[in-house]
Amino acid sequence: MDRLGQLLNNLELIQSTHAEDACIVLANTEKVIGYISGKTIDLKIPIGASVDNFKGTVTYNALITRKPQKEERGPESFGIAYISTATPIMENDEVIGVISTIVSNNKVDVLRQSAHKLTGVSEELATASEDVTKVTERIALELKDLNEETTLLRNEIKNIEEILGLLKKTSVRSRILGLNASIEAVRSGEHGKGFAVVAREIEKMAENNRETVEGVEPQLKGMIANLEKIITKIQHIAFDSLEQSVKMEEFNQSFEQIINTAAELSQQSHLV
Repeated sequence: MDRLGQLLNNLELIQSTHAEDACIVLANTEKVIGYISGKTIDLKIPIGASVDNFKGTVTYNALITRKPQKEERGPESFGIAYISTATPIMENDEVIGVISTIVSNNKVDVLRQSAHKLTGVSEELATASEDVTKVTERIALELKDLNEETTLLRNEIKNIEEILGLLKKTSVRSRILGLNASIEAVRSGEHGKGFAVVAREIEKMAENNRETVEGVEPQLKGMIANLEKIITKIQHIAFDSLEQSVKMEEFNQSFEQIINTAAELSQQSHLV
């Protein structure tokens, strides 16, 4: 029995060696002499069909080039993705025929499509994550500036508090000065009347200063207390923003790994 006859008798065995669903075509240099359809792939090739009908396919190209051929096709033709391979059959250095297998590539095609979708979604999420990171970093910088400005304001209020303290001391001294002036005016008798008027004015001024300081001082202390709370909250928010920024950076790196993995899956799924 010649080589073509041996292959024809073993087409079913050849088909069973494929892990995926496959159909087998066996032809000599003129026509199809054997065909077995797969479970999901059926090219409906009749026995005796001329090989000229296969121009442009791997089967015809293998006969012409005397070299194995391979191509991958999508589901456009038969509703399922497949890989076609064709191997020329040689005898005495002459081509006597060709055997072709059409193997289902549906699983790989689904994997490829999923990889493309995963890449697209991951890239979108990575972009959104980068935007969030930029916003978080900007907020952290603004909070830092706000914290510095608030600290300056606190220092200014403390300076005012110190000035009020000086005014308070001055008020006490002015009252003592007014009291002494009043005593001297009494001692001076008739000549000290004018001096007594000045003494009373000094005492009034000292009393007004005291009332002003005592009225403003509690407000300033309340402002400082509230300001301290604000500064503490700003520092906590700034710290949380910085920590979030670090986590978002780690999140971005994770997305980059996902994108690289999806791209690798997509590349590996291209078998041709």
